[in-house]
Amino acid sequence: MKRAPLSRGSPVASQLERILFVPDTHAPNHDVRAWNLMMSAARGFKPNVVVSMGDLADFFAVSTWSKDPSRAFKLDEEVAVVNELLDDLDSLKAKRSIFVAGNHEDRLRRYLQDKAPELFPLLNVPDLFRLDKRGWEYVPYKANTQLGKLYLTHDIGSAGRYDVFKTLDTFQHSVVTAHTHRLAYAVEGNATGEAAVGAQFGWLGDVSTVDYMHQVKALRNWALGFGIGYLEPKSGHVYLVPVPIVKYTCVVEGTLYESPTTKRGR
Repeated sequence: MKRAPLSRGSPVASQLERILFVPDTHAPNHDVRAWNLMMSAARGFKPNVVVSMGDLADFFAVSTWSKDPSRAFKLDEEVAVVNELLDDLDSLKAKRSIFVAGNHEDRLRRYLQDKAPELFPLLNVPDLFRLDKRGWEYVPYKANTQLGKLYLTHDIGSAGRYDVFKTLDTFQHSVVTAHTHRLAYAVEGNATGEAAVGAQFGWLGDVSTVDYMHQVKALRNWALGFGIGYLEPKSGHVYLVPVPIVKYTCVVEGTLYESPTTKRGR
């Protein structure tokens, strides 16, 4: 007997928890059109869980790299923009929100540790972004957390085309990472037939602000996008779906979303 397909409103389908994965954004050096497009799709998707996968903030002001004065935001200005983006995500009213810190958030710790140790106890990422007040869970850089059986961490200290496989080799479990700015999805099994998924969902940064590498390399290797997922609570399995942004359009659950051309971005 042929089974009828599950609809979104059926009893089984309604048990799935809906997840929005927000990749590297590098605010205030983010692509505003791409961000607005993701938010438009997210409002239609209505996630139960929001995960910022790290590098939501750029922390350019406290970077140890040589800085272009024309784009040197002050720290308070950077923090204000990131808080505006977190306000956007809070407006989705997810029941659980997770802030995974990335290497760019870790710039603040390193700066204070090396150049202003007197201020080290007074400034930190959770306080600057009011994460406790917002009700967000905070995962420090180089740490990880879980959603069901899925692991979440920003990076494992590597990058490049094959990083998604290196991460799978490290965790030996399904895992979502960020950091590489690539859209990547890999499934690998073991001798017993059990499979694990590794995924990276691109980035939401403005490539025109990249001055630490040749822009042709960034344009070739990096991809605008984000991710969605579905957690089945009984099994703990999370079904992952990359959402590429193609000429400032994307498709989520069969709906086409388009970004207005009036916003800044490439």
